[in-house]
Amino acid sequence: MLLTGALVPAARATTTKVADPAAFKAAVPGLRPGDTLVLAAGIWTDAQLVFKGTGTARQNIVLRAERPGTVHLRGRSMLQLSGKFLLVSGLLFEQGSTPGRAVIEFRETGGAPATDSRVTNCAIDGYNQAERFKEDMWVQLFGQRNRFDHNYLGGKMNAGVTLVVDLSGPEHQNNYHRIDHNYFGPRPRLGSNGGETMRVGVSTYSLTSSHTTIEENYFYRCSGEVEIVSIKSGDNVVRRNVFEESEGSVVLRHGNRNVVEGNFFLGNNKPQTGGVRVINAGHRVSGNYFADLRGDRFRAALTVMNGVPNSSINRYHPVRDVLIENNTFVNCADVELAAGRDLERTARPENVRFVNNTFYSPQVDTLFRVHDDISGLSFKNNRVQVGTNSGIAGLPLTAGLSLATSPDGLAVPVMGREKARLTRPVTAAQAGPAWFRPATESIRVGKVWAVPANEPDALQRICRQAQAYDVIELGPGTYPVQNPIAVSVPLTVRAKPGLAARPLVAFAGSRNGFAFFTIENGGSLRLGGLTFDGTSPTEMADCFIRTSAKPMLQHYNLWVDNCQFQNLTEGRKSAFKATPGSYADTVRFSNTIFTDITGDVLSLAAEKDDKGIYNAEFVELRNCLFRNVLAGALDLYRGGNDESTTGPFLWVDHCTFDNVANMELGHVLKVDGVQWSDVRNSLFHNSGRAGRAIQYEDYGWTINWVRNTNFSQAGRLDSFYPIQQQQVTQVPVEFVAPAQLDYRLRNPAPALPAATDGKPLGYYGSEPAQ
Repeated sequence: MLLTGALVPAARATTTKVADPAAFKAAVPGLRPGDTLVLAAGIWTDAQLVFKGTGTARQNIVLRAERPGTVHLRGRSMLQLSGKFLLVSGLLFEQGSTPGRAVIEFRETGGAPATDSRVTNCAIDGYNQAERFKEDMWVQLFGQRNRFDHNYLGGKMNAGVTLVVDLSGPEHQNNYHRIDHNYFGPRPRLGSNGGETMRVGVSTYSLTSSHTTIEENYFYRCSGEVEIVSIKSGDNVVRRNVFEESEGSVVLRHGNRNVVEGNFFLGNNKPQTGGVRVINAGHRVSGNYFADLRGDRFRAALTVMNGVPNSSINRYHPVRDVLIENNTFVNCADVELAAGRDLERTARPENVRFVNNTFYSPQVDTLFRVHDDISGLSFKNNRVQVGTNSGIAGLPLTAGLSLATSPDGLAVPVMGREKARLTRPVTAAQAGPAWFRPATESIRVGKVWAVPANEPDALQRICRQAQAYDVIELGPGTYPVQNPIAVSVPLTVRAKPGLAARPLVAFAGSRNGFAFFTIENGGSLRLGGLTFDGTSPTEMADCFIRTSAKPMLQHYNLWVDNCQFQNLTEGRKSAFKATPGSYADTVRFSNTIFTDITGDVLSLAAEKDDKGIYNAEFVELRNCLFRNVLAGALDLYRGGNDESTTGPFLWVDHCTFDNVANMELGHVLKVDGVQWSDVRNSLFHNSGRAGRAIQYEDYGWTINWVRNTNFSQAGRLDSFYPIQQQQVTQVPVEFVAPAQLDYRLRNPAPALPAATDGKPLGYYGSEPAQ
């Protein structure tokens, strides 16, 4: 007889171990509250794991590694969570990618999201597609009340946000997610929009509340683009995080009523390191510590933007009703007020209150940069020590401010006997999974290889055998190159020290499109003390150095010192040519001669999509000679007006251009969309006569300098916006012996400007790079 109301015992929780994806898939439907599914230690390749079930608050359904970090998910492995009260722990994703999909996603494709679920103690390390602009996300949060904590995410190089909170439906809004105690490891510059480390929402749903909390995470060198954390929704809290050496800012891009409090922004004087950028209404920026940040404009320590009147939802809503209080700024380079003003962004900030903040940058005269009327800003009880004058009514200098050291080793401005009490909320050791630490970058001392002279393709053979950071040395003589040399690791090719003359690396091939060196994915190249000749008795090379036509994910560097490149005299040949999709951190030529070349000597203009993408972050030409060049010396291109990146940066210092770009409408230097350039101490002689010495295609926010430079029988400076000029002259000059490459000035004219560093103006001959 069945008794009504009789107690039925709960099913006993079980632990099931599975060894492959098929066993995992078979076990999931039977999971009940309190059950644990264990993935066996080992390598799991292309494992498409859909973890679904319904647990309870007291009895989660658990998926974990046999031991933390011993389950290696590779290839196209991914994880989706669907259901309630699920817990995932201890997984490692490495050596793979998920094209177009998230690595960890809090929903099943075409199915229900996860709610009240947690992913903890996991790591995603370098899980990248092969092509830089193939986009994917690593973590995508859907549903509500989920937690992502104590995980490591680092080494993302391809396009796409590292972690996204999605608000694309009512079931994902007002979500109260918590993202805490994670270690967000290095994310190198993408050189394009789409390199955020975290994004909460999108513009479409930005007037919706998310209520996501981002707290006590450690962000290290997260430099993908100008927005490290991009807030595009309302009522979020970003608190007690540490951002160290990260090139960018926490950006309140869309949405209202967000709180940024108690965060530490530690720049360590690294370029482009930033703090907080404020857009929209009702925010509070409180109790943050900003130290040694070198960024400016949209990467400043603090940026308060101008907005767009009656803005569409995807543009810039005006800043209003914002409280900025109790923040500390120590030795920062820049604070921007009413930033971004242009013909569109004309709405000035309103009711923005600065209360009880401390600004300490005594070495900076212009900490505060004001771009529009700031009568909508008010200042109360702030302490200021900058240069000689803050330049802002309501921010007088404060006498008696000095620096003290906190118990945590931080510099803190104090008055009198005040104590420095700041303590950073989280360290690298406290964030992320305890079992995973990112690999430290170390550059080993490589083997030195000798190459026999006058032996065809001996150089190619040795380069093929060399390992990362090896050095290949060339003695006196000629080194014929019959086949292109692929460089897929960091490699140095140089002259043996002490030689009286440069070794000659001579073209001896017959293939079309020939390049002496092709930098492949993973490669970097350093050249020193060599002469390269591009013409054989019967054929001619296409270029001396270029980047690969194959997909390139990793950044490369190209450093060339004390070299000579000569004899590419048919067609449009280049000494160096960057290909689409390639991206250099630095391209530097120093103490180098380029002579008798028909194309743009240095061509970094392959990205033509006009989306703010470009081929190199830093381009440097220092003490170089360009002689007898039919086209131009440099074509550096960045198309479009996207503001997510701040490059390229260009230095031209102590260069001489003689008989360069004299064809109709030519250009010696084409500086197209470059964000910052400085041409100094240089000589333009008999160059660009039928066109431009320097052709700028720029925007109003770019910074372009020409200083201490002479133009003799040279074309004009061509720019839509005014170029900043200092000691720019047009004085006739003569050189001692141009045919022998002796470009010392013969009887320098008194009217010529002096060089800024005391050295002779223009190219002054080879010397070791500093």
